[in-house]
Amino acid sequence: MNRVILFFIPPVVGCFIGYITNVIAIKLLFRPLKEIRILGVRLPFTPGILPRQRFRLAQSIGGMVERELLTAEIIRQRLARDDVREKTRDAISLFTENILAKSPTELLINNNNFLSLKISEAAEKIYPLFTSLILEFLNRYEIRKEMESKGRILLRNIFLKLNTFQRFFISAGQYDITLEQKMPEIIDELIDNAQELLNDARVKKTLTEAILSIPGKSKNLAALLDIGMEDKKKLDDFILDKLITTVDEKIENILSSIDVKSLVSERIDSLDMLRVERIVLDVMSDQFKWIEIFGGILGFLIGLFQSALALFLSTK
Repeated sequence: MNRVILFFIPPVVGCFIGYITNVIAIKLLFRPLKEIRILGVRLPFTPGILPRQRFRLAQSIGGMVERELLTAEIIRQRLARDDVREKTRDAISLFTENILAKSPTELLINNNNFLSLKISEAAEKIYPLFTSLILEFLNRYEIRKEMESKGRILLRNIFLKLNTFQRFFISAGQYDITLEQKMPEIIDELIDNAQELLNDARVKKTLTEAILSIPGKSKNLAALLDIGMEDKKKLDDFILDKLITTVDEKIENILSSIDVKSLVSERIDSLDMLRVERIVLDVMSDQFKWIEIFGGILGFLIGLFQSALALFLSTK
């Protein structure tokens, strides 16, 4: 009986040692989180393997993601899939639907009148250009001649609406001929007055504020632009095609500007080690458990071999 007990003691002890050794080895992957020093000397295996090598691990994972997982070709293949295109189109359709359902007023008053402010600022900046274009247009030779011609026609029409006595009085004084002859000077004065009017602060303020007074502002954009279901579908398809084409053409530049390797490595390196431990254990808890059990089985087999060897040698 004693010989049987003695025979099984080494396998049992070996099983226990193998199991505990693997448990400790797995713990040493994560713990301790910081190095431990005794009399100024750092204890071996402190901190744990992952805390000590976290920067190299983060760099390695970042490089792997950049080389193997998030490449331009993989993204292109992903975007070419029918399900991805359909989901992207649904998102675009929802976006355009929300925009077209709003009135211009609703779009302008959102975000604390952000758009209204920007439009007002833009109108303020382009107003000098606007006035100069109008004055340049009025001073063009063919436009001046047309205005003179229209002015003379206007004078004749006014003259014809007068009664006989009034026409006789004007004709006698040759006022009508004088006005026709001075029409170029009248046009010059008219343009000068228009310039003064456009430069007037009150007129400028009225015109810039008028930009925000959009006709039909109570109607939604779909009604204002007369966009039906078929037109909206064409709009969604157009935006989708432009988006996919732009991403396809610029994907290398986008990935280069993002710097995927640095982004991933910095994110991993910034994680708390306790969180990293929980993440790894959540993923590999079953594998770690079997490693611990395998350690116990291996220790048991080694102990069993030792007992068998001792029994064999004792019988010699």
